[in-house]
Amino acid sequence: MELACQMAEQGVDVRIYTARYRDNLFERVRTIQVEVINSVAPPIFEYYYDLVLAKRLISEASKWADVLILHDGHSMASYATRRFSVPCIPFYHNDRWDPNIWGLFRGIAPIYTRPLDALELKSLREVPLVFANSQSLAIAIRNHEPKARVVPIIIGVDTSRFVPKWNEDDGFLMMSGRLHPINNFELGIKAIADTDHNVLIASILERRNLRYYRRLQKTVSNDDSLRKRVNFEFLTETALIDRIQRCSLFLSPRLFDYLGHAALEPMACGKPVIANDSCGSIEEDPPVVSCHNNPARWREAVKALMNDRKLREDLGRKSYEFVQQKHSLRRSVAQIVQYASLCTKDYRRGKGLDAVSTSSRSAHFY
Repeated sequence: MELACQMAEQGVDVRIYTARYRDNLFERVRTIQVEVINSVAPPIFEYYYDLVLAKRLISEASKWADVLILHDGHSMASYATRRFSVPCIPFYHNDRWDPNIWGLFRGIAPIYTRPLDALELKSLREVPLVFANSQSLAIAIRNHEPKARVVPIIIGVDTSRFVPKWNEDDGFLMMSGRLHPINNFELGIKAIADTDHNVLIASILERRNLRYYRRLQKTVSNDDSLRKRVNFEFLTETALIDRIQRCSLFLSPRLFDYLGHAALEPMACGKPVIANDSCGSIEEDPPVVSCHNNPARWREAVKALMNDRKLREDLGRKSYEFVQQKHSLRRSVAQIVQYASLCTKDYRRGKGLDAVSTSSRSAHFY
């Protein structure tokens, strides 16, 4: 949604085609047309049902678009090009082959995903271009399919809304993101054990992640001290920004070697971040306090930062500058538009069509 809004601001003709979304998600999108197909995915076969939905969306979007950017159901990307002669770029936001995303079901995941994997690898070989939200994810995709033409795209933060309020510091810690085991919220909860600090966990509650949410709740409810100091909140976007601007310290225990939106948005608000470096050094060497996956180490880092407001402010200003320089939404969209335009031009040449400059007509995106 944020990418689409920024594209529109930069003069790109863009529409969003979606199968399902949270209530009021597109409330502030006034200048972009949103086409919705309402549907509920069966939880057991969700990954396969995503392909059915993607196919329906592609059929509609291809009637209008010059380029499709596919955020889910990536295996359908090559279908779009074959069936409708429209280049389709799958945009990967996580490593779908990472066994950690399956949590307790990782043992049976290969059986469930085998047909899907074959289709996905075939699509990766055939599509003109693949987007990935980090260099490390681009490398992971190439490891699975060496013939994939993968381009890392900068994760962009809307710095017009995620802005610092330098004097706001209400003394609580914060974590945010989807309630999924790979975000490793347990580590952040354990990090405040034997302290007197409060932590707010802001998230989106989804049916498929109820098991993990209940597990976290059980961890908290079984400890009298934690029960009083750990709060879960499901916030609107405006409320989320307000909480981030008022927190003292942000914890990012997720098991990745690059920073995602959940960490970059607090950094854009001038907040210091403790991040997990258990997967190796963090991409881009950001100005964060990095710790291994050890609660005692995290507790030491929390205590050091919470006991020194000047240190938090200095690190927060470096974080703010880092996002402004490297992770603005405008910079991210500029990359996407550049590569999508080149993809369109190359595709027309390959089909024997006249190459048309993107400056002489609109570029359309899904």
